[in-house]
Amino acid sequence: MNGTPSGFFNSSRGLRQGDPLSPLLFVLCTKGFATLLRKAISEKKLEGVKVAPRAPRISHLFFANDSYLFLQGSLQECENLIVVLNEYEELSGQRVNLEKSAVCFSKNVALPDQEFLAAMLGVGAVGVHDKYMGLPTLIGKKSKTTTV
Repeated sequence: MNGTPSGFFNSSRGLRQGDPLSPLLFVLCTKGFATLLRKAISEKKLEGVKVAPRAPRISHLFFANDSYLFLQGSLQECENLIVVLNEYEELSGQRVNLEKSAVCFSKNVALPDQEFLAAMLGVGAVGVHDKYMGLPTLIGKKSKTTTV
């Protein structure tokens, strides 16, 4: 304080939308989250998806204040994602807002499996694939992947 270090302080409020610090804090937080995701991938707990045969696997994309996670449509990957999310929440103090989250399945995941996995993750399933930032959310051939 006033040019000298002071003791720890507890913040009592978050940042308001539009605050100039908001983008910087998003980058700092997503860096930690991305590190946890990469660790899970290196330990073969999450696999991600390929958009083309010779393309690298994609496990996550972060935009402005949105996060896209790409998983195989399996019980094991969803369970492993929950572990990663819980670890992130514990380490960062941030909690995923499940009411603002959704899961999108490929057509190769059976409807009963979609309902079960969405309920397990605690989020709703997207039935209609719309656009995000002006681009279609799904393009190309069918795949056996799940977008969380």
